[in-house]
Amino acid sequence: MADTLTIARPYAEAAFEHAKANDALAQWSDLLAALAAIVEDEAALKVIKNPEISKADKVKLFAEVLGDDLSEDARNLLQVMADNDRLTVLPDVVRVYESLRAAAENRIAAEARTAMEPTAEQKETLEAALKRKFNADIEVNYTVDPDLIAGMAVRIGDWVVDGSARTQLDKLRAAIAQ
Repeated sequence: MADTLTIARPYAEAAFEHAKANDALAQWSDLLAALAAIVEDEAALKVIKNPEISKADKVKLFAEVLGDDLSEDARNLLQVMADNDRLTVLPDVVRVYESLRAAAENRIAAEARTAMEPTAEQKETLEAALKRKFNADIEVNYTVDPDLIAGMAVRIGDWVVDGSARTQLDKLRAAIAQ
């Protein structure tokens, strides 16, 4: 995945700079998500990966699916990506673009895994603490993972706090084994 993110980064940065200059960050988010959805479709992916289909026809596939929603600027991005055989990295372009957009808008995405569904009060407390720590608006995606036994693990980029019972038991097990 790191390799595809490296490949996707220049395209995402170009799209981001263009969208920022035209005050269209949200519109480009929607557009890139739609383009990535096409790539993630199994039938479309077969066409995109088929070396016998011309690069222009691959771009036409996107144009046919999106119709009038595909701007000339987006078509140009697709053409450059097609010329370099990079259309399959569009989902990674979206990830990089969204991280650039979030940074520009001072938003941070967090992932919280919990053993049980957190209450509204627990969510509010966590989000307020993260907002204070990172001095940014926080968007937390909560997932329930019963394997944690109890507690919570929070990840923001490379920053991780794991207060789950599962991790504590694993640490205890390792300490006893030594």
